Amino acid sequence: MMLSRIADSMFWIGRYVERADQTARILDVTLQSITEDASEDVELACAGVYEIFGITDDASADLSVQGVIDRLVTDRQNPSSVSGALQTARENARGAREVLSTEVWESLNTTALGMPRGVRPSRMHGAFQLAKDRCAVVSGLVDASMTRDEAWLFLRIGMLLERVDMIARILQAHDLEDKSDGATVMLLRSCSAHEAYIRSYRGRVRAAQAIEFLLLDSIFPRSAAYCLLEIDEALETLAKLHGSSFDRMGTSEPGRRIVGRAAASLRFRSLDDIVADFEDEMEQLQKVTGAVTRALGTTYFDPAA
Repeated sequence: MMLSRIADSMFWIGRYVERADQTARILDVTLQSITEDASEDVELACAGVYEIFGITDDASADLSVQGVIDRLVTDRQNPSSVSGALQTARENARGAREVLSTEVWESLNTTALGMPRGVRPSRMHGAFQLAKDRCAVVSGLVDASMTRDEAWLFLRIGMLLERVDMIARILQAHDLEDKSDGATVMLLRSCSAHEAYIRSYRGRVRAAQAIEFLLLDSIFPRSAAYCLLEIDEALETLAKLHGSSFDRMGTSEPGRRIVGRAAASLRFRSLDDIVADFEDEMEQLQKVTGAVTRALGTTYFDPAA
């Protein structure tokens, strides 16, 4: 049985690598849009970017493109920035070195140390592309060089859970009243879903279909429903590895119950029902990720507590 310390580290490696990747993707699209649109209210747009990441009541927040970059890209002390998340993932990897493959450790180490310490707006796309490419290498090596054991499962659960949290944040900040093609394309691009959406719907982008795709599509790997189903499958495998047999009365594992309810709430309701109180729905989805994290803590990471 894996040490709870190792399990905890693997889970957070997954979350922080995914956080760095998703943050880079979101900022690459949103900041590029701000700098290219001369009519854009920069301070208002930057405040909207901060809102996605839960920064809403900070009077010290620099409402400029450079300020957003300094805080959410290059600040290594901020675990929610691109560089900070990768640095924190590396620190967790140092504590779980014995279960990581050499390729994953070296790639993660190179990625964290290789992020630039300063980026100007004119060079930001290159920094975002570097972060996305390096995170893709780490994720690819995790899949290609690690055994599908407990370590891999905890890392994968962390990645998927962070992806759900991020998609909920992006959708919560999206203006449902703005059904323009430009806003819809920007939403899809922020989630790296534009090309997949076009291949699936084979036509003009439509706001309702885009939200449906990002929330409910069962075969798109970045949709909320897909991630929740994959988390449930991983948790079921973990339970079996820990000796839990088939329970004819349903699962007693708290994490699976939370994930199962959230997945069912998305998959077995109409889109109209979900968007009726959309902001609250996305808030609840974010709370699900927190509740699952706590449930994993009491079940696997710190069961004595």
